[in-house]
Amino acid sequence: MVGSSKEISDYREAYGKEPLWISTMFSGMPAYQISVVYASNLIQYVNKILWLGLPGPANLLFLGMLSFYLLMIALKSDFRIGIAGAIAYAFCSFQFVSIHAGHNTKVHAIALIPLIFAGVLMAYRDRWLLGAAITSLALSLQIYSNHLQITYYVAITIGLLIVFELVRAIQEKAIPGFMRASVALLFAAGLAVLPNITNLWLTYEYGKYSTRSQSELTEKKVSTGLDKDYALGWSYGKLESMTLVIPGFAGGSSMYELDNKSESYKAIASQAGDAQARSFVKQAPLYWGDQPMTSGPVYNGVIPFFLFVLSIFLLKGTMRWWMVTAAVLFMMLSWGRHFLPLTDLFFDHFPAYNKFRSVAMALVITSFMIPLAGMLGLSKFADGSLES
Repeated sequence: MVGSSKEISDYREAYGKEPLWISTMFSGMPAYQISVVYASNLIQYVNKILWLGLPGPANLLFLGMLSFYLLMIALKSDFRIGIAGAIAYAFCSFQFVSIHAGHNTKVHAIALIPLIFAGVLMAYRDRWLLGAAITSLALSLQIYSNHLQITYYVAITIGLLIVFELVRAIQEKAIPGFMRASVALLFAAGLAVLPNITNLWLTYEYGKYSTRSQSELTEKKVSTGLDKDYALGWSYGKLESMTLVIPGFAGGSSMYELDNKSESYKAIASQAGDAQARSFVKQAPLYWGDQPMTSGPVYNGVIPFFLFVLSIFLLKGTMRWWMVTAAVLFMMLSWGRHFLPLTDLFFDHFPAYNKFRSVAMALVITSFMIPLAGMLGLSKFADGSLES
């Protein structure tokens, strides 16, 4: 990310204003898709406060832990379980794989997911005013991070929650409270968009002239989004989903450095000599899954996954079914071309879904639900004082 924005930073330092074009990325593209300072967007200062002056990428990991901890406190869980859940969430391998690839905006957006749901769940638990305020702030911060694919997945997950909350409201004859919270959250979402409207509008306009819009190279314009083969190129394999529990299930990274004690080194050295063996093990292609390449698996950990399964039996009510449904749905969406009935439904009929690529990223919601449900199940097991 530092390298891609170097030209922009140099221009900003030299002339004291924002460049709108960068020539070093993709033979030229709008600079506001890489790095731009919106001086009038005050939400950036809230962002800096939450980072506590920590250097990157530690600030992103800290924000993820803080966000998840506040969610657990909002759900009235024990603070010690909140700390454990915060560590489990922030230290999911996907965060580190993304940081290694330079996808800091993605990690920033992921870090704010729990804080958004802290507000939404509070709103539906009779704390609608505070919940709406937290939702508006957290959602505004996430939009500011400028990774709209993550925000899109969050929107789908909120939609699922609303459906389950409606069922709960009908069962408990609490429709007025449900409607009050829903209207407050809708208003909160509108407020969250306003500080970021400039960047959102520029992104919308740029999308018309990118591969995410209609092509001028065909006789008939049939697509308003990405080519499906391109969009589904990074589809997680069905069996590869086992990496959520077993990190090396699909081998690991496409380029992983082994040491001279590895069996691979010994085997190659015995046939081709030490020089060839040393060259090979510096970037050993360990990955054998269904994606073109990867820097590493999406791994949540054995303990969080065990607690997730345990929570299915311990938790009651609509909260349980929302978390399980979201976890399974987004895992299936991550399969992309390996599960076309569901993928086609979303790709062809959900607005703007065809604008996004790398569907394996859908696992960010699964990786959020696993520690969330797991920690709530642990709270239930520990003392029973849990909001459902």
